Amino acid sequence: MTHSRNLALLPLAALLVACTDGTTSSGTTDTGTPGPVGLAVLGGGTNSLSAVTLETFATTDDGLNTPRDLEFNPNSGNLWIANYVDDSVVILENPGADDQSSEHWGDNSDANHFLAKPSALAFNDQGGVATIHEEDEPTQGGFTPADFMGPTLWTADEADFEADHWSHLDMLHNSPNGVGIAWESGNKFWIFDGYHSSITMYDFHDDHDLGGTDHSDGEIKRYVEDEVSYVSDVPGHLAFDHDTDLLYIADTGNNRIAVLDTTSGTEGSRITPNYDGADQDHINDADISTLIDGADFGLERPSGLELVDGLLWVSDNATGGIYAFELDGTLVDWLDTELPDGCLMGLAFSDDGNLWFVDAVEQEVLRISPQ
Repeated sequence: MTHSRNLALLPLAALLVACTDGTTSSGTTDTGTPGPVGLAVLGGGTNSLSAVTLETFATTDDGLNTPRDLEFNPNSGNLWIANYVDDSVVILENPGADDQSSEHWGDNSDANHFLAKPSALAFNDQGGVATIHEEDEPTQGGFTPADFMGPTLWTADEADFEADHWSHLDMLHNSPNGVGIAWESGNKFWIFDGYHSSITMYDFHDDHDLGGTDHSDGEIKRYVEDEVSYVSDVPGHLAFDHDTDLLYIADTGNNRIAVLDTTSGTEGSRITPNYDGADQDHINDADISTLIDGADFGLERPSGLELVDGLLWVSDNATGGIYAFELDGTLVDWLDTELPDGCLMGLAFSDDGNLWFVDAVEQEVLRISPQ
């Protein structure tokens, strides 16, 4: 997942469960010494699937085709799922309810360019949704160069969205192999640019309206080039903290959760080529640090990332574990989903505090809820 929203989730206290050894849900014993903490949605400290309820809510019958990421539309409450293989989006209406239904959009000549191999998506508060794409080959019949791909901004109005030229609001370029995206404000998004091993800010500013072509008011700033590393076929999701302007990064290739201070750095040289006529620059000397060294906690390929209720939720694509950390890097709890290597990718929380995720191998969307 790719961005942090102010979801109307259960308060953190409702996700915590008391332990049986005198430990409170705040993680301290009656004497004030540290003790174990359990999160109900991760099994209450048991680390076991037997302590939660795991259900499947979408399959290939709904149009799933190597799902990479999922996000809840903040306006409709419906669940959007990015399909990597066939350049498409599946929308689950009333997800988890008895009357749940699905729509499949894309897999057409327009989507093969504007939605080429989507890895992640993020909604803003302007009625839009942006996608980023792990693509480094020419699209549009070979008309566009290999380094052309970048993020696309779409309408999030489900009456208008069809994953085609006429439902896209804007597009900017020169970040191929994008594997993560997070929304900051307005039409401003952060991208994990695998092609340039960088974190890049894209601001569409005023979109060109549905089906337009003018990208010239865009702004592109490339940070920490060669300081992050992606892994092919594995999303590296991002989460933006609107309270601190810190960007959390699933830096998959370096097996860590990194933190970028987005207010740091100084403007450097211009980025070339400039396909959009946009304002685009390198940013030098931005502050990036390691918050969580995956090896310290048994992680191997951190991929999914959510910032919810003051906790970082991380999925490990290699081990099938889902972890919750405090923002100082302290491990709170984790769950073994028992999924094999390559399955776990994007995460998302519904408003009731349940945790949804994609299984890219078995082509499923699943939900974990406390027992």
